Amino acid sequence: MGNHFRYIAILAFGLLLNGSLSATHNRAGDIVIEQINDCVGNQVRCVLTIYTKTSSAPGVDRPEMEIFWGDGSSEIVPRESGPSGVPIGNDVSINRYISTHIYPGPGRFVVSMSDPKRNDGVLNVNPPNGSGNIDFYIQTSFTLFDGQTQGCNSTPQLTNAPIGYACVGKTYTHNPGAFDPDGDSLSYELTVPLMAEDTPVPLYSFPNNIFGSSGTSTLTIDPDDGTVTWMAPEILGEYNLAFMVISWRNGVPIDTTIRDMQILVENCSDNEPPVIETIEEICVVAGDLVEFMVVATDPNPGDKIKLSAAGAPFILGISPASDFQTWRPFGTPSAVHKNQPVEKTFRWQTTCEHISDQAYIVVFTAEDDFFLDNNSGGLTSSKTVLIKVVGPPPLDVQAAANANEITVTWELPYFCENAADGFFLSFSVWRKEGDGISRDTCTTGLDGTGYVRIANTRSEANGRYTYTDVNVERGRTYCYRILAHFARQTVSGQPYNVVESLASDKVCLQLRRDAPLITHVTVNETAAINGEIEVRWEKPAADELDTLLNPGPYRYELLRATGLRDGVFQPIASFSSPTYSQLSQNQYIDQVAGLDTENSPYHYRLAFYVNNETAPLGFAPDASSVFLEIDPTDNRNDLRWTFDVPWSNDRYDVFRWNGTAWDLIAAAVQDTFYSDEGLLNGIEYCYYVQAYGFYNLTGLPSPLINLSQEVCAVPVDNVPPCPPELAVNNICDRMESCDETTDLENMLSWSNPILTCEETDDVVSYNVYFAALEGAEFVLLGNVNHPDETEFFHAPEQGLAGCYAVTALDTFANESVFSNIICVDNCPVFSLPNTFTPNGDGFNDLFTPYPFCFIDHIELHIYNRWGQLVFTTRDPDINWTGQNLQGDDLPTATYFYTCRVFEQRVMGIVERAGLLNGYIDLIR
Repeated sequence: MGNHFRYIAILAFGLLLNGSLSATHNRAGDIVIEQINDCVGNQVRCVLTIYTKTSSAPGVDRPEMEIFWGDGSSEIVPRESGPSGVPIGNDVSINRYISTHIYPGPGRFVVSMSDPKRNDGVLNVNPPNGSGNIDFYIQTSFTLFDGQTQGCNSTPQLTNAPIGYACVGKTYTHNPGAFDPDGDSLSYELTVPLMAEDTPVPLYSFPNNIFGSSGTSTLTIDPDDGTVTWMAPEILGEYNLAFMVISWRNGVPIDTTIRDMQILVENCSDNEPPVIETIEEICVVAGDLVEFMVVATDPNPGDKIKLSAAGAPFILGISPASDFQTWRPFGTPSAVHKNQPVEKTFRWQTTCEHISDQAYIVVFTAEDDFFLDNNSGGLTSSKTVLIKVVGPPPLDVQAAANANEITVTWELPYFCENAADGFFLSFSVWRKEGDGISRDTCTTGLDGTGYVRIANTRSEANGRYTYTDVNVERGRTYCYRILAHFARQTVSGQPYNVVESLASDKVCLQLRRDAPLITHVTVNETAAINGEIEVRWEKPAADELDTLLNPGPYRYELLRATGLRDGVFQPIASFSSPTYSQLSQNQYIDQVAGLDTENSPYHYRLAFYVNNETAPLGFAPDASSVFLEIDPTDNRNDLRWTFDVPWSNDRYDVFRWNGTAWDLIAAAVQDTFYSDEGLLNGIEYCYYVQAYGFYNLTGLPSPLINLSQEVCAVPVDNVPPCPPELAVNNICDRMESCDETTDLENMLSWSNPILTCEETDDVVSYNVYFAALEGAEFVLLGNVNHPDETEFFHAPEQGLAGCYAVTALDTFANESVFSNIICVDNCPVFSLPNTFTPNGDGFNDLFTPYPFCFIDHIELHIYNRWGQLVFTTRDPDINWTGQNLQGDDLPTATYFYTCRVFEQRVMGIVERAGLLNGYIDLIR
């Protein structure tokens, strides 16, 4: 506690001193950039807003401010309000500077301003020297797009003022109410306030970590909605906080706005902040009226409350939000403190132009009148409400089947198709076999639901929107849903920031069953030469075939192709019947010589002919056998099976041969994969899979049971051990001098994976790998042939530098992946004496470095007092005899040298940072 009071006293003295020297005033601010003129001509509008201290010395608020445009130019811009800023209460004034600028072309620019100085008394900026000594600097990084091809871009508008009021010991929150007019997504990060470009203010600490605080306070920012939460201030005073609002388009950050804000912490005694009661978030369909109550109360019954709001809905050009009670903008500056409770109705009539992927942020602020007597304002609290406006679903979706196609139609006009500025883009048609999805009223789009986009369209026919799906097959049930898409557009009509609507209701349909349907392709006999497959089918439905239009005789032709799909079909059987009632053939046993069911799947096609016609009326959709494959590994077999059938398989039974019968080892498997574990390596195991499927059509058998071929495999240990954990040690780690030891080697040590990894039960040896340079290819350095020997010594050619990795091997020579790679570096030493005596007495006759190591070469130049070069060498031993370049003895004198030192490093030969220079006394 004593240190805290001493710190405050020093700071107060510094602030008094600074205040006597200069008037300081800047509290907070930000810069907003907007591309204008329909984004043609590279022109922008800049709004620089600075909040200052009203009670500062007269004239310190700038009637004009210099804006730096980031393209090498700047401009002196007059203040919008004229000779002085506009006081907004609580010793805060607002100063706004607005200008336009034309850039030479698209690019990324940093728009900035700088002004002396910040206001005095900010506790977390430059203590104890005082924040009043530090310049106020803010910037916005902005991407100017080519409006013709890339679209418009404006940085986020921050609708909530960057001045906050908090109480000691009370949780404080702030939300900037950011809104991106282009529909770009936003994220938020805390940062450090700046005093110049890329230059943080000195001695900054975040408000929760200033000197004298207990360390228990926390400060966070929600990266998604930007809410700053400080739990909870401990020391009264003024604090500055900065955060970045980052705009993202197509997953790429395009703008970064730095908001520098100020929080004033009061000692509120027994005062408690107001309480705001309202909703947290709401999702509505465009065209709905958003209406809800906001109620502000205060724990102190005598306090009055001023309730205001800020956010994107109040600044929209189309149908902005309003205060329903007074028909004035909600949060108008004329708002006054009123007796509690203060109740207001938020009212916003949404339109199609409001549709967005991003929620609109509304920040409600309640301020009491506790400090009005000393002109310090009141204690505030805020409440953030998120409002999501989604596109309405297309309505009245219908489907009709005709021959081999399905036509989907939906209501015209669509509710939002006439949105302003061509915001409505198009529809997309999505298809899925079956439906089975459950969606809430705020989830847009269909990604991840199993539906697949099959078309984009705005086609119309017969007074409805329409799409015809020709890629359909008999026997399948197709479900369709429609989405509407909205997007901003470039001048040339290219869409960007596309937004999807709510999905329509589904409509499901199947084609007429006027052709047969294959129901079974099951393997009866597994063999490489004489395999057997049974094919079964169901004849066309009588009420859909229309035998009057399609009279007999009737004929089936069964065709077969090798593989799961895309093979060459060959006819293998034909069956005829004079009448529909006699069309009873519904299966065929395919058992010709050469049918290899052991190594290949087969798929079948069934053609259906009527009335002796040469062309079939239709085909049953192709269907394949179930093909099982096994990947043997250590003590297990991994089974995978594939097929291509027109019905849906939803579960599988796995059988294994026990020597006398087939055991069911896994029932109702949902996936097409099963791992049979706990097996013995070297023993053969045999399997088959039984698939259960259905058509989801009335009148057809269910389930459809089909068997794969039988497959055998032998588990084998092909799983490598886990990698070791490597450590490397040498004299550099031990801070030993290289001239005091001949032990210039690296000691490698590693863990035995058996002791550190449960998946490893077998290690017999290790391989050691080495790369002389960082990034070079590793080569095998050596092998350690005992699992308990976990050390290796190596002396590289270039000192100690190099990179190492170790692998573990098991009995079957399975080798693990590399351990952690460790690159060790040399610790070069090179320094020069300042005196030598070349007098021939055998002592100190040569100018040489102190014992050195890990030096490749040097570039030494020695000069006399007149700047003439007298000696030079690249040899790190130097061995200068005191003679000049002509071999003459130099006199006793002081000489100057410069020396560039090139060190042997793990990344190669690298020049030491900084030039070595000094003086040499040559004494005869």
